[in-house]
Amino acid sequence: MTIKIKEPKRIVIDTDPGVDDAVAILLALKHPNLQVEALTTVAGNVDVEHTTTNALGILKLAGRSDIPVYRGADKPLERKTAHASDAHGDTGLGGVALDTEGVDTATGEAAQFIVDYTREHPDEITLVPIGPLTNIAKAVTLDPSIVDRVPELVIMGGAEFTGNITPSAEFNFWYDPHAADIVMRAGFKKITMVGLDATSQAFMSPGTRDLLRRLQDPIAQFIYDITEEYADFYWERRRLVGAELCDALAVAAMVDEAVLEFVDANVEICVDGLCEGRSVVARTERYRDRTKNAAVGTRVDTKRFFELLLNTLFPEHEAEMAPIITHEYR
Repeated sequence: MTIKIKEPKRIVIDTDPGVDDAVAILLALKHPNLQVEALTTVAGNVDVEHTTTNALGILKLAGRSDIPVYRGADKPLERKTAHASDAHGDTGLGGVALDTEGVDTATGEAAQFIVDYTREHPDEITLVPIGPLTNIAKAVTLDPSIVDRVPELVIMGGAEFTGNITPSAEFNFWYDPHAADIVMRAGFKKITMVGLDATSQAFMSPGTRDLLRRLQDPIAQFIYDITEEYADFYWERRRLVGAELCDALAVAAMVDEAVLEFVDANVEICVDGLCEGRSVVARTERYRDRTKNAAVGTRVDTKRFFELLLNTLFPEHEAEMAPIITHEYR
């Protein structure tokens, strides 16, 4: 796949690395159509100490320690803290420890940074929260006018149908449903929601994982290593062989609109009770009395997604990867 280069979209990634977060960050750093201005960290997959350390380590691994990392919320707004370490390992990266010597976080707290930076660069910074929405909700609370100066919010979270933590709720929204509720009701000009209905189709096959092991590339080996425990989780829980790259799909959708189809919808968040954390998606084509507040991802061109991901990360191996991609993804 040839990458069409255009004016880079300037983004701040709000993240809780996390295996699939790591892959998403690496894709964003490498793709010429994106310019990563900063990472902000949040508790979610693991505690914020580990997510922050992981963010710093990923940037150092990629040779991009020039990008600042701002530490954010260490717990949800209201509910008790819980993590997904059974999927991502105790440290968030499947037991892989990254070198963070000589790097540290930037001065300041994530939500305040988001407020200040979007104020300094109105209509220029797309926010990409791929973890719980706590930092974004805090930023909205600090300055509700932020919704007028952020051109787009690209969220990995939610589900129109089945959840992955409960039958109703996807992890990021379930972890902090009150934050998700604040964000979805805030009035952002454009919200793109990439939820489980789409990300389940961004499933890395065993053949692709084995290909990464053989490329003799440090980034490829890193992705192979961090997805081992993650893949074990999918087998133990769902009898699926491979690994879902949820957050990477959200990043890919920003740079190639043909990767993912969307429907207009009104999205509301359940904040308590049996369906706590559920994103109630009312497609406005059917529910015409509802006002659209998000575009919700539906159908993925899986082959195109993996072509974009792998050819961006490892362009020198495109010829070797092409037959594997063609064979593994239809």
